[in-house]
Amino acid sequence: MKLLPFVLKNLFRKRTRSVLTVLSVVLPLLVICVMGTLLLALDADPSGGKGMYRLVVRHKVSLANFVPEAYRERIRQMPGVKEVTVLDWFGGTYVDASAKNMFARFGAEPEVLLKVFDEATVVGGSQADWAADRAGALVGERLVKKYGWKLGDKVVLVGDIFPVTLELNVRAVYRGSDETGLYFDRRYVEEAVPWAKGQVGTFWIKADGPEAVARLPRQIDATFENTPFPTKTETEKEFQNGFVSMLGNVKAVVTSVCLAIALMILFISANTMAMAARERVTEIAVLRTLGFRRRTILGMVLGEAVLLALVGGVLGVGLFVLLFPGLKEGLLDSPMAGFAAAIRVFPAVLLWAFAVTVLVGILSGIVPAVRAARRPITEGLRQAG
Repeated sequence: MKLLPFVLKNLFRKRTRSVLTVLSVVLPLLVICVMGTLLLALDADPSGGKGMYRLVVRHKVSLANFVPEAYRERIRQMPGVKEVTVLDWFGGTYVDASAKNMFARFGAEPEVLLKVFDEATVVGGSQADWAADRAGALVGERLVKKYGWKLGDKVVLVGDIFPVTLELNVRAVYRGSDETGLYFDRRYVEEAVPWAKGQVGTFWIKADGPEAVARLPRQIDATFENTPFPTKTETEKEFQNGFVSMLGNVKAVVTSVCLAIALMILFISANTMAMAARERVTEIAVLRTLGFRRRTILGMVLGEAVLLALVGGVLGVGLFVLLFPGLKEGLLDSPMAGFAAAIRVFPAVLLWAFAVTVLVGILSGIVPAVRAARRPITEGLRQAG
C-alpha cells in the first residue's frame, strides 16, 4: 500500500499515452460485454423458467410442412400432458415488408393459448372479448405502444403463406416475457382458405413435470413415426435454438471474436508497458541502489499494468451498463424481438469482463516487470551516462 501513490504517479506520467491505452481497453471491452450478453441470452429462458415444461410438436421434415389437427387428441391423452394448443405461423405483411414492421403473427386458439403460455397476463380488454370476436386479436403491450393501437382498432395483415387478407380487431392486450406478438383466431384463416382446414403448423404442449418433459418427445414421435406425417418433438428451448443454428455456429463465432478482441487489448497494453519500462531503466536502477528489492520493483511495474487495465475495465463495464437499456430497446424494436426478451445484464458477463482485464494487465506487465527487476544496476546506471 505504501507504493500505491508512487504507482499512481508513474501511471499517468505520460498522460496522453495512458489515456489512449485506457481507451484501447474500454471500447473493445464494451464489445466483449455486448457479445457475451448475446451469447448467454441464447441459452436464457425469457419466460422465467415456465418454458422448461413446454414442448413443441411439428412435422419431422420442416416447419413448412403441416401435420393433421387430429393428432391433438392422441397427444392430449398421453400421461403427463396438461394442455395442448395450436400455433400456426401466418407471416404476411403489416403496412409494408420492411424489417421495422416485422413481428410475430400467429393463428391461435383463444380459449387455450394462455393456459399453455401462463406467464402472459391480459392487461387490456379481456380474453373473453378476444374469444367472442372471430376477427379479434390479442396483441403484445409493446406492439400497442409502438403503433399506438387502442382497443377496437383495426389491424390489416396481407397474407403470403395463406392467400387471404385479415382484418383484425384489437380486443385484448397482453404483458409477458415477449410482448411483440399478435395472435388471432386460427379459424379465421381456415374459413377463408379451405386447404388450411385441419392442418396444423405446431402443437404446443404444457407438461406436468420434468419426467413428462423427458419422456413425451420419444413417446409422441414414436406414435406418429410410421404415418404419412411423422413428427419431431422438442423442448421450447431446443425449438428456439433451431432458429439460431440456421445462422451457423453462432456461439463459436462470438467466442472467437471475443478472444481476438482480448488478444488485441493484450498486445496494445503490452506495448505500452514495455515502452514505460524502457523509459525508466535508470530510475529503476537508482531505486535498486536505494535498497528496493527486486520483488518490490516487480510488483511496482506489474501493479501499474494491472491498474491501467482495471481503469479501462471499470470504464468499459460501466459504459456497457449505461448503454444497455438503449441496446435492449433497439433489439426489442427489431425482428430479433423474441430473442431480445431474454437479454439482461448478466453478472457472469461483468465478472468475465473484469477477469479479462486483470488477466490482460498481468500478461502485459509480467515480461517488462521481470526484465526491469532482473536488469543489473550497473547496466541501468550506464544508460544514464
